[in-house]
Amino acid sequence: MPRDRFKLAEIAQKHWVRAGEQIVWAVERKGHIGSAGRAPHSVAGEVPEAAIAEPDWPLPTAAVSSGRFSTDEWAHDPAVWGWAHARGPEQTAVRWADLFTAGRDECWLLLSNRRLGLVVEGGVLEPERGGLFSRAREPQREVAPLVTWWEAPVAVARRFAAVPLGRQVQPEWFVRIEFADGSAFDFRDPQAEQSVRTAHANLSGQHT
Repeated sequence: MPRDRFKLAEIAQKHWVRAGEQIVWAVERKGHIGSAGRAPHSVAGEVPEAAIAEPDWPLPTAAVSSGRFSTDEWAHDPAVWGWAHARGPEQTAVRWADLFTAGRDECWLLLSNRRLGLVVEGGVLEPERGGLFSRAREPQREVAPLVTWWEAPVAVARRFAAVPLGRQVQPEWFVRIEFADGSAFDFRDPQAEQSVRTAHANLSGQHT
């Protein structure tokens, strides 16, 4: 069962950051991810092996799963949490979609004032290590609190923006991260404007 974002941020601040680094966001995936005109996303590249159970999420609507929509109407489907926009599978947004898909609801997005990262708790990946019923004579190996699946300097993100999506009177709000390679990743956040303000305040001088 994934932790709440405050606890995950606390773990990250203690075990993931480096000297002078401060956690800004800890974001949990809360639904399916779309790409290439439909959802759920199909993994395009290599991903770590992880025996993580599929969450009991409702599937996207038939229109979204088959790609029968014109622009961003997918945003009104509550089963869709994120969307990768890219020209090809080698771009960063698709890599994120791949890793989020492999990590299910145990893969977290971390933003610090220096880095972006996708992480999974070590105990989720190796739950038998150090457990009550582990073999007494088996050498014990320490499990890392957080295992980094992807990370890069925060400059890999060209822009953080709050974007209203959809075609209804009341839009759906997402945070959009635009990458230097031209791809972008959107994730659902009802407080998107505040989240982006927080990012800008902590990344002063690096992003506008």
